[in-house]
Amino acid sequence: MIKKTLILSLLGLSCSLPAISGTMGNVNSTPASSMFYVGGFGGYGVTDGAYGQDGNFTQGRLTLGVHGMNYKKLLLGAELGVQSGNTMRLSASPDVINAAGALPIQSTLKPLLDALVTVKYQLPTANPISAILKGGIAYRQLQLNDRTSSEDNLNKVNGEFQGGLGYNITEHVMLTAMYQGIYSASNAGLSLNSLGDVTLSHIPTQQAGFLGVEYSFF
Repeated sequence: MIKKTLILSLLGLSCSLPAISGTMGNVNSTPASSMFYVGGFGGYGVTDGAYGQDGNFTQGRLTLGVHGMNYKKLLLGAELGVQSGNTMRLSASPDVINAAGALPIQSTLKPLLDALVTVKYQLPTANPISAILKGGIAYRQLQLNDRTSSEDNLNKVNGEFQGGLGYNITEHVMLTAMYQGIYSASNAGLSLNSLGDVTLSHIPTQQAGFLGVEYSFF
């Protein structure tokens, strides 16, 4: 259901770009020479609210995107992505940890899906370098391990921002360096319900840096 929603969102964004151009003034309606692209990225990041260094982990990311139109020196588009998750212990108050067995509480942050609007700007330099901005939503799931309660897992949609630089090494291939932030609370909000079970309230903020490659198709 979520994948279907994200795909429909991408198609909707692609179809809406020409309509938006009518309200933006002087738009170059010539389509980009490379309409679709795929990307592969690897990086390292941190999830807030983890126990010790458990929130620090390597991550992988795959994307499928479309360049919708050119507006002046901007290339506008949309992108779908899937990104790896992490198994980690969560930080909690001593009372919660003691009631839960006196051991840190294990959880799994499952692979996420996101849908982003993208903007690329060719910098006025001798080299083919672009500034890249992306913004949208990320669908995330966090689940407690080996524990059962009415609130032992969460499904959340949070705001996401990415920003960085791209360098075209060929007409089709771009190397990128990106910052990513998916913003929420500073911890998981672990607490005990009336039955003494551990419950979740938030999926914490996560941030990462990625290096990757995008390949554009004619």
